[in-house]
Amino acid sequence: MSSSLATRPLLRWDAFAITVDLDMVELALNRELARRVPNLRRLEIAGDGDTLELHLEAAWQGLPGQVTARLRELRLRRRFFGCRIESVHGPLGIPLPVALVGALARRLGQGMLRFDAEDRIVLADLRRFLPEGLEVRVSDVLCEGRRLRVELAGGSVAAVLAGVANAAG
Repeated sequence: MSSSLATRPLLRWDAFAITVDLDMVELALNRELARRVPNLRRLEIAGDGDTLELHLEAAWQGLPGQVTARLRELRLRRRFFGCRIESVHGPLGIPLPVALVGALARRLGQGMLRFDAEDRIVLADLRRFLPEGLEVRVSDVLCEGRRLRVELAGGSVAAVLAGVANAAG
């Protein structure tokens, strides 16, 4: 395949919403997973309305398996991304304990992930990737086919812009 092929944009900004191309997210994540975690084979993302499903194919001691997690209430606040785990299913659709997500978060999260078993909430610390002073909140997330539409709530970039202006001045 030629390296000169143009890829579709991963994100598109549309007034007060960000549209995420799930095909491009899968492509990027699968490349990174193959590089970092050899036991993970493939990640697929699907969704309907306010529910997002992650399908993960992996191999454990040479045996293939699949895990599916249903996520709801995706939110971004104060540079933390969070969601509620609705359910986790293993091979053949067998329900798995949600505590498994906590164990995986501790093992694979490299200190970025936290899991609250009582409320079934996963938090990802994005402070390393988002500039300090950026305040963006998500009011709603809807999956529309192969696109994830993220409706933004009020926020501020004033501190970020002030830092840029001070550095330039």
